[in-house]
Amino acid sequence: MATRTRKTGTRTGKTSSKPRRSSRGSSAPVAAPTLPGISAAERRKLAQEEARWRAESDLRTLQQAEEIRRDPGRLKRAATMAAEEMKALQAVRAIRRGR
Repeated sequence: MATRTRKTGTRTGKTSSKPRRSSRGSSAPVAAPTLPGISAAERRKLAQEEARWRAESDLRTLQQAEEIRRDPGRLKRAATMAAEEMKALQAVRAIRRGR
C-alpha cells in the first residue's frame, strides 16, 4: 500500500509525511495497543496475537466466500440481497443530496 501525503496548509507548499487515513478496510499491520503498565515486549506479543487472529478470521471469510460461489442458489440469494442493499443506500444518498 502506497503512502500518500497531504499538504499541511503552509505557504511553503511542503507536505506532511503522515499517511492519510482511508475509510476502506486495510491489511496494514495493527499498531500495538497502548495499555498502561504493559511492557513493549508484551505489547508486541499482543500485536502478533491480534495479527494471527485477523489472519485466521480472514481465512474463514475467504473459505465462506468460496462456498457461496460454488452454490448457485446461495450466490443468487446473496446477489439479490446486495441489489436490495444498493437500492437502500441510493435512497439514503438521494435524501442526503436533497432530492
